[in-house]
Amino acid sequence: MMNAAKGKIPGPQGGIEIKKTICSICNPDSHCGVDAYVKDGKIIKVEGTRANPHSGGILCPKGAAQRQYVYNKDRLMYPMRRVGERGSGEFERISWEEAYEIIGERLRGYKDKDGAQSVCFFSGFAKWYRMGLMRLASAFGTPNYGTESSTCFRATQLCWKLVFGAGTQPDFENAGLLVLWSKNPAYSQFYQSRLIFDRLEQGMKMIVVDPRNTPMTEKADIHLKLRPGTDGALALSIAHVMIRDQLYDREFVEQYTWGFEEYKDYVREFTPQRGEALTGVPAELIVKAAHMYASVKPAAMMVSASPVVHHVNGVQNYRAVMMLIGLTGNFDIKGGNVVTPYGYCYSSSFVKTNERAFEGERYDGIKGIGEEEFPVWFRLIRDEVQAVRIPDYVLKREPYGLNAIVGFGLNHRMWPDSNYMLEALKKVGFFVNTELFMTPTCRYADLLLPACSSMERREIKVYNENYLICSEAAIEPLGESRNDMEIILELAKVLGLDDEMLGMTYDECMDFLLRPAGVSLEELKKHREGMYAPVICPHEEQAYKKEGFRTPSGKMEFFSQVLSDYKGREGYDPLPVYRTPYEVYPHLSPAEYPLILSSGCRKPQLVHTRCYRMPWLTGLEDTSLADIHPEDAGGLGLAQGDEIRISTPKGSLEAHANITRAGQKGVVFLYHGDPQRDPNELMDKDYLDPISGFPGYKSFVCRVEKKGEESYE
Repeated sequence: MMNAAKGKIPGPQGGIEIKKTICSICNPDSHCGVDAYVKDGKIIKVEGTRANPHSGGILCPKGAAQRQYVYNKDRLMYPMRRVGERGSGEFERISWEEAYEIIGERLRGYKDKDGAQSVCFFSGFAKWYRMGLMRLASAFGTPNYGTESSTCFRATQLCWKLVFGAGTQPDFENAGLLVLWSKNPAYSQFYQSRLIFDRLEQGMKMIVVDPRNTPMTEKADIHLKLRPGTDGALALSIAHVMIRDQLYDREFVEQYTWGFEEYKDYVREFTPQRGEALTGVPAELIVKAAHMYASVKPAAMMVSASPVVHHVNGVQNYRAVMMLIGLTGNFDIKGGNVVTPYGYCYSSSFVKTNERAFEGERYDGIKGIGEEEFPVWFRLIRDEVQAVRIPDYVLKREPYGLNAIVGFGLNHRMWPDSNYMLEALKKVGFFVNTELFMTPTCRYADLLLPACSSMERREIKVYNENYLICSEAAIEPLGESRNDMEIILELAKVLGLDDEMLGMTYDECMDFLLRPAGVSLEELKKHREGMYAPVICPHEEQAYKKEGFRTPSGKMEFFSQVLSDYKGREGYDPLPVYRTPYEVYPHLSPAEYPLILSSGCRKPQLVHTRCYRMPWLTGLEDTSLADIHPEDAGGLGLAQGDEIRISTPKGSLEAHANITRAGQKGVVFLYHGDPQRDPNELMDKDYLDPISGFPGYKSFVCRVEKKGEESYE
């Protein structure tokens, strides 16, 4: 018995039980299956669930460090009320009943005084409860429901809608060629990289577009190593070659596209030579990639959630990239880019759920945050506001003021010029945050509500393999923490909202979600490791031939009719016009700031700021490094590990030089999520894409100086 316990062998001899749950530390497209070994009510070990067809027993470093996440010293355990100045971190413990009473009283008061729109509901990470929070906001009567997708994914979705009217997924399991465009699944989605590597061994070709060397570029037949933010120029140059050399799919273009002649005229100027000058990619590689993508059939393109749209010309850049799918005739065919229905919680699958029915419609009785500035966002992304403008509504109170923010995982570091958002949190009338950890943002809250992790709750998960699971709670919630959805349902009660959905119990909500999938909650619980959905939506290949595209023209649009409705607005060109940051923001000086700062590079062991509190992960390598090309380092007199100062027109931060050829000359790369070196603090709050409102995180101007040799002006 003692040996069984020491060896962490499950069974009655050692008192160890395995709970079938999921890891939700990173994006909802992953959420790997977890076998949590539990003894005496505590997790003692975690392994991947081998029977889970999505993750196949694999855990990335983040998932393997699950115990340091769950039992972290920073965990919030009890509802807390601020007793000191905002930012002091001085709180006192209160009961849930007291917390709910305070929230109900304050929010009803603001609604009576200044209208429901003076209250904003916001979701950060994670995302699983968002259907409930959106419905809560709508039932309360405010249009102001926003999420961290205001800087992640939604702009990419906007591009899909502008070009095709719907998003697609790459069917690389049947593809002869995979184009990976600014995506590195080896670091962000392990399950995908495993499948891709298998396909490469079976003979699939691969083109990778990435400004850095990655595990994926090492496997590529062609690596197009472009300068950050020049994706549009590269895509237009590839299109130039395809059209010039008569490689494009003439039948698809002539029958199913809109505005091709105008597009064709525009791409004439993007010769491979000009493409090389703009992107840094050799002209001969542009030609080679164009011929390979156009000739290998079928070919699939895998794009990322946000890197391409994290530029001030991001929407136009991604539109140009996505148009290549139609130009090659790879739209909605086996082995190409297949139109998939909207899945559950941001994951695509052919399993239908009642998520959209639960969400309902965003309240639109009054204009939401950012609606006047970003009209296309509100026309096509109807279910949430553009949250980057939240601090303006607090501090400027134009066109109206925000009095209260109800946050779930709100992190001020998401915003460009994150200190500006912090200033808004200091000034807003009332701020409540629901969180797992005591974060720097939480220090500014009036009330803190403790959330539990995925190890401490049951949760419905729908994988893109059409596989379902109702995860088990491995342990009881720590302290008095609660699951986010249960908190939302309780808030609906204290706010006196008469809403059928919000009046359900949590189990009733999950059962309602599952109905279209053909299984009840009780039945799904019996399948501890999950099951394939009994009912899936049939997919009709190339349905557009009968139904058309969900665009104004009913066709794939090279020339956007939506954008043409806003003729005269800066950056709203109907064609995918390419602009550099210096053209969009001419006041930026390359003479004073000669380097490009690109933030958001990913480490496989880290995602967001949450992981930086886990010693197993931060101890794997130095997190203070800024990647600098050897030629730039030589010009600056830098050696490996030197302390440096990175400065922008907004401010500066310190780091250590990591001299590497992983990037390219003229670019400094900083990694994502490090709270000690937050590059978002160095970016102006208005450095945004004019269509989506997305910040230009991946290409901003900077200069680098060796610490002690700075030249202050």
